[in-house]
Amino acid sequence: MLALVPFVTVLVSAAFGAVSVVWDSERRPTRSMGAIFLWTGVWALLDLLSHMESEAARALMWMRWMQLPLLMIGPSALWVVAHLLPRSIERLSRHARVGALVCFTLGVGAALSPGSIEGVVPMDLGGWMPRYGIVSIILMPVGVALPVYAAIEATRIQGFGSPDRNDPRRVWAFRVSLGFSLFVALPTEYALPLMEISAPRLGALVVSLTSTLMWMRVLHESDDLVVTPHGVARALLAELHDGVALVSVDGVILSTNIRFAEMSGRTGADLLGESLQSLIGASAEKILADVEDGESTLYRSDGVSVPVSLSTSIVHNRTGGVIGVVVVFHDLREVDVLRSQLLTSGRLAAIGELAAGIAHEVNNPVAYIRSDLNLLSERIGEMRGWAAREGAPEGEVPVLARGQRRIEKALEGIERVAEIVRDVREFAHVGGAGQGGSDPAAVVEGAMRLARLQRGEEVELRIASVSCCDRVDAGQELKQILLTLMRVLVSGAEKGSRLDADLRSEAQDLVIALSVDPLIGSSTEMLARFDVLGAHLLEGPQEDFGLKVAAELIDQLGGGLRIEEIAPKALRLEVSVPFVLEGTSP
Repeated sequence: MLALVPFVTVLVSAAFGAVSVVWDSERRPTRSMGAIFLWTGVWALLDLLSHMESEAARALMWMRWMQLPLLMIGPSALWVVAHLLPRSIERLSRHARVGALVCFTLGVGAALSPGSIEGVVPMDLGGWMPRYGIVSIILMPVGVALPVYAAIEATRIQGFGSPDRNDPRRVWAFRVSLGFSLFVALPTEYALPLMEISAPRLGALVVSLTSTLMWMRVLHESDDLVVTPHGVARALLAELHDGVALVSVDGVILSTNIRFAEMSGRTGADLLGESLQSLIGASAEKILADVEDGESTLYRSDGVSVPVSLSTSIVHNRTGGVIGVVVVFHDLREVDVLRSQLLTSGRLAAIGELAAGIAHEVNNPVAYIRSDLNLLSERIGEMRGWAAREGAPEGEVPVLARGQRRIEKALEGIERVAEIVRDVREFAHVGGAGQGGSDPAAVVEGAMRLARLQRGEEVELRIASVSCCDRVDAGQELKQILLTLMRVLVSGAEKGSRLDADLRSEAQDLVIALSVDPLIGSSTEMLARFDVLGAHLLEGPQEDFGLKVAAELIDQLGGGLRIEEIAPKALRLEVSVPFVLEGTSP
């Protein structure tokens, strides 16, 4: 029957040790508890093996290794304390590692030393009792030193001024458990064998059971033990999308859920004891007052400001006194993105209306001028015919011919103006697929006509190749994207350079490649202009607003943009958009 004691200890240590390793995470620091269960399991296993041996020599072989797990309990306990003190975890973890190395070396040395255990004697209840030698007697204080040091370090948790009322209980429970383990382990493992008193060895069992109680406490405080009402409440708070913090009447954080720790860029342990006023842009009076959806700012640990909606609720005790405040934080970053998108849409709509109005106003005089020039060309033609028939004085017919050629040149120029006006009017009606879609080549040519206005004949813009014949839904959006990119490339191109556009199909996407060569500066300098792609619309210099809008349009269409250097002074951009927008029929 006495063999059941180490057998039960092995089962308990194996079960809780395995779960400790599997469940370990940032929120559940259970791996440190797993180290204690590992060594108590080894301790109990050696005890069980020696108890089951019938020969004294074989029992002595197992008992020689008994000092190793006993010594390793101390560093493991210190590692547990390191996780109970997040602000000292680096220092205590370093001490635990050094202690583990020293204790492991001493344990192996004791096992190999002939003076560790001089022999074994049978016990009345069965099994064997060791006869310790001088090496084991010297190692006894070493085995006690580290657990005592861990208990002393555990008291430091009260020295940080943490308002968590569970801290005193945690320290008290740790010291009581450690003291009880030493009180039982020392007599049964050392004192009674030295006095040659036959008694069960209960050290491993007691350490394992007290470690199990500590293990349950760690899980309970890390929101994962949901078998109690307190654990259920913490688990529910952990699932909330909004951040929740319990604050004392003086503005100190008492408890938080996981979402608030993520929003603030800190851990739950770091937030305990912090002043909430240092994290948000709100006064203590506002925090202690009943606030409903008040906008504020949460300052993350990395310096990023997060817009939040703040709601508070006063917590009263049974007598009506104020004991704290529950503060709920709602992340408004998505709302801000929607606001910026609405602002962008409003700006684009205003620009579209302005462009459409200007195009309409310009179109009327262009039509009058074109009509008058056509009429004037007809009249000059008639005058040339009359002069030829009537024999006009020499020199008049050439003058009329030169005048007619100038009028034809003016008509060509006014036709170009009319095309630009037409492109501007089409550009102003961005949004939504046109009936039957748009011809990709026509879209690119329309964007090129507008981009040529920037540098005139200094930079040649042309369509180099077209290997796609499908029509694209988002023709107007694509024209705006291409115009923005072409204007940037043309502005950085040398006089006499060329911008080529290549159109091709890739699966369900239209790919338009824009390449310019040579550039005024290096291609690296031009690449820097595209660093704003993906940035917030309202951030950065306003001259890059067009590029940001183009990037947002590409994202909305489900397309992509790739930029690469093809030479020290040459650049290539590839814009891809789907032929058929989502939600439209092909």
